[in-house]
Amino acid sequence: MNKIIDFFQKKFRYIKIKDDEPRPRDKKRREHTMKNIGHALTVIGTTISAMMLVLVIMICIVAIVVVAYVLDFADSGFDMNLRNAEKMYTTFIYARDAEGQEVEVKRLFDERNRIWVDYEDISPNILKAVVATEDKRFSTHKGVDWRRTVFALAMDIVSSDESNVRQGGSTITQQLIKNITEDDEQTWERKLREIFRALEIEKKYTKEQIIESYLNNIGWGGMNYGVGAACEAYFGKQASEVTIAEAAILAGMIRNPNIRSPYTDLANCKASQEYALDNMYEQGYISTAEYEAAYKEKVQFKNTVIGDAFGYIDPRSLKNDEDEEDPDEDAPDDDTYEAYRWDEYEVTQNWYVDAAINQVVSDYAELKGISETSARKEIYNGGYKIYINEDIEMQNKLEEVYKDPYLVVTSYNKNAPANELVQAAFVVMDYSGTVKAIAGGLGDKPGINCFNRATMAVRSPGSTMKPISVYATAVQNNLITYSTMIPNAPIWIIGDYGGKEQWPWNFGPAWGTGEPTLVWSGVRQSLNTIAVRVAQMLTPQVCYNQLTQNLGITTMTEADIALSPVSLGALTEGIKLVELAAAYQMFGNGGIYYRPMLYNRVLDVRDNVILEQNYIGNQAIDPDAAWITNRMLRTVVTNPGTGAATAQLPNIEVVGKTGTSNDSKNFTFVGLTPEYVGAYWVGYEGGQEFGRDLPDYHRYTATVWHDTMIKLVDTSQSSKFVPESTVLERRYCLDTGLLASSKCTNTDIGYYRQNNIPNMCSGDHEAEIEKIKDHWADIDAANLAALG
Repeated sequence: MNKIIDFFQKKFRYIKIKDDEPRPRDKKRREHTMKNIGHALTVIGTTISAMMLVLVIMICIVAIVVVAYVLDFADSGFDMNLRNAEKMYTTFIYARDAEGQEVEVKRLFDERNRIWVDYEDISPNILKAVVATEDKRFSTHKGVDWRRTVFALAMDIVSSDESNVRQGGSTITQQLIKNITEDDEQTWERKLREIFRALEIEKKYTKEQIIESYLNNIGWGGMNYGVGAACEAYFGKQASEVTIAEAAILAGMIRNPNIRSPYTDLANCKASQEYALDNMYEQGYISTAEYEAAYKEKVQFKNTVIGDAFGYIDPRSLKNDEDEEDPDEDAPDDDTYEAYRWDEYEVTQNWYVDAAINQVVSDYAELKGISETSARKEIYNGGYKIYINEDIEMQNKLEEVYKDPYLVVTSYNKNAPANELVQAAFVVMDYSGTVKAIAGGLGDKPGINCFNRATMAVRSPGSTMKPISVYATAVQNNLITYSTMIPNAPIWIIGDYGGKEQWPWNFGPAWGTGEPTLVWSGVRQSLNTIAVRVAQMLTPQVCYNQLTQNLGITTMTEADIALSPVSLGALTEGIKLVELAAAYQMFGNGGIYYRPMLYNRVLDVRDNVILEQNYIGNQAIDPDAAWITNRMLRTVVTNPGTGAATAQLPNIEVVGKTGTSNDSKNFTFVGLTPEYVGAYWVGYEGGQEFGRDLPDYHRYTATVWHDTMIKLVDTSQSSKFVPESTVLERRYCLDTGLLASSKCTNTDIGYYRQNNIPNMCSGDHEAEIEKIKDHWADIDAANLAALG
């Protein structure tokens, strides 16, 4: 204090005015004032100290939270496969065209159409446009653009709208993390997680890998996700072909693709494109000339656009008012219906693609050990490449033929409900198990993934069961030869009511003639009596095993281990037409069974094979047994007295077998050419009986088979089956079925295995026939005695 007084004494002249005595009251007042000031300073100091302490505590809490997050991510070892989203990518289906080229026939996706495009296949124009528009410091930051983040933080703090928490500060890396993890909660905790994750991802992946994944994950409007789908949807191009102007459109759409889509608002799309072009130009990605050219480019869009924002009017958007009709005029009534016509449905895939998808889904489910529902979801969203066996040209022809109901029926009621309509199906396959074409129904295809009668329907095969179950198996087991004679007579069985009765009956004579009949003639005439007797020799169990274990029939049950199911086709459920066709392969390829395959391979996004066709078949019967049965089937279509003769094709050798279920509800014909197996089924949709429940207006099965196959095969060149070299061709006696001797005048050529050749006929035909009758009489007596 003295120093302060000395300072003022030196600086100013002291002037004494008056000497006054000090007043005690003023002294007390000064002391009281000083006490108040001291108290105030104490309160202020305490308050400031408390505030500083609170601030320190808050900083510590924030630091602890930050450390906790850092430690949490460090402990969990956060990582993210940038191609995890490949499980949500579009699957492609390919088939071969007439030139043998694999072409795309279908795309599969569930909720998102997404096509993965590798970095090197993305146009540099797209890369530049997106970086310039979305993250201009992408090449230099380490996952987080701190300047943008701080600015966004400041904007959030001053914002009065609590819901507007998040100004744009996210880098491409951060956006990618949010898209893949789907962690988009609008909180600071989520933002903090995103920042740490971005920093971590940038340490593990290159910028090229990050932007590649980003461009393949973001949505571009509607169901289009990823740059591949976007380029195809908007420009009909590959991602490598996009121009600067087109790339700017894509970049401008990212923030709000549904609003900025050219298909939604062309003017808004143009404004967004210009914004992107401005950014590209200002950041030096394009030259002045490129900028001006892109600005003026009249971009052509894949679909119709409305407006002239891009300097032209899309002619597809123009309507001729004079030609435009009243939308209500001539419109069909809501209850308009015509049988076999379902044109109001938009069918985007044919019968074959339906069936191929189902087979892939089933095989994938088995491979992965998951349900078919889960398998279908994975197939639709897994970015797979499915190569199907469809012969596109043949499939198109087959579908066109089966659109016309008059291929199958002679007349029909156009107002009949669907369950009272005659329906039909057809399958064509080669001898390696490759299904070439399918018609799953008659008339218009009513939609996608609809009921396919060629691959899903389970119907009685009737007599088409006999060659695959009975005759070929008996030849294989040396129980019969081509010319064995068997009585055309029923056998004794225990009937439904517990008594003994004779069974079965033939179509025509109730029980048959009773006379010994050549086996091949039994095949040609489709005699039930002969087939049942052969099955009895084999036993139903052997026939059942042949069908289920060697010939791939999946619809039989143990209840079918009986004479009627295995010999006459009277199955508990029935057989799928495609499986029936596959079982007949063995008669044209040397006895080999191949599973019927509608696809040959399935590749994942890395082109790894996950499913493929097995071209190593199962030797169901020996080649010689197959050829002998083939020759029996040849007699079916060469006999002018049978309806099956109408199946013959010019220049093409045909063998085959008809089938009619016992209740006359199902009619089938399986025919073979040297190249293909063709299987045809016809029946009422509701399972009604022809001629009893509903009229019998269908054309003969062999005739329909002929009219179908003649459209599918080349008949300009002669084609015959190749004989099996080990089979012996010998003349046999038509009267006895034995090898012909010099005394036999009524002979023909028969086909025999080298280890199962008939005896020589003595020439005494009556005596030989008596021997045959006695042999079978003994068998019948033994079987009757066994019934008790």
